[in-house]
Amino acid sequence: MTRYISILLVSAFLICQPALAQELSDGADVIRAMHERYADSWYPYLKFKQRTVFYDINSGEVAREETWYESLKIPGHLGIRIGDPNGGDGILFKEGTQYGYAEGEMVQEIPRAHDLLVLGFDVYRQDPSKSISVLKEVGYDLSKMYEDTWQGREVYVIGTNLPDPRIPQFWIDKERLVFVRSVKAGRQNTRQEVRFNKYERLGGGWISPEVIFLVNDKKSLLEEYYEIRIPDNVPDAFFDPVTFIQTPWSR
Repeated sequence: MTRYISILLVSAFLICQPALAQELSDGADVIRAMHERYADSWYPYLKFKQRTVFYDINSGEVAREETWYESLKIPGHLGIRIGDPNGGDGILFKEGTQYGYAEGEMVQEIPRAHDLLVLGFDVYRQDPSKSISVLKEVGYDLSKMYEDTWQGREVYVIGTNLPDPRIPQFWIDKERLVFVRSVKAGRQNTRQEVRFNKYERLGGGWISPEVIFLVNDKKSLLEEYYEIRIPDNVPDAFFDPVTFIQTPWSR
């Protein structure tokens, strides 16, 4: 009888194993796993202040520094006030469109597939098929993937089967299932790299309070988040292109 019970227990364990040890075979699998891991816990809103430092990529010196005030409604919404939290300068990203504002007037409206917004935030709170569609639109080949290490941690590298900095790719921490790095072509035949660093827990998800942008391996932009919090909500008017610039950004 004891042997029979043991066999049943082992059989039950083996039946459960495929779900526990399932291999992720491509980038679409990774996107779906990211969503599944945090869909019920990732925060829906986010607010923070941001120290924004621009660098001269030739000299490495600081060109200018600004304070940005940011609010997110996840997925698909990011509003940024530049310099003054309630001033007339800012940027709004809403569901695939980028709006720019200067001195209280809208001066830009262009389509924008914002892959960093998708990989850092939206992927956890929207249907994986939409995230996959946007990432393909940007130019990532989700059918190709290999494994590597980054900053001492195991990662999935999606977009290529072998190390090649010329190919668009993004890197996902294998254990935490968070975005840590991307490489793709930039303007004027340059290579742009983005790094999400220093991850820390936030609510039921994570936040990377340091983001670094590089152009041809030279630092071009540093973002440092502080006074980070999860609000109960952010007014819809803050994400409406018509009312965005008149709606106060409040702490």
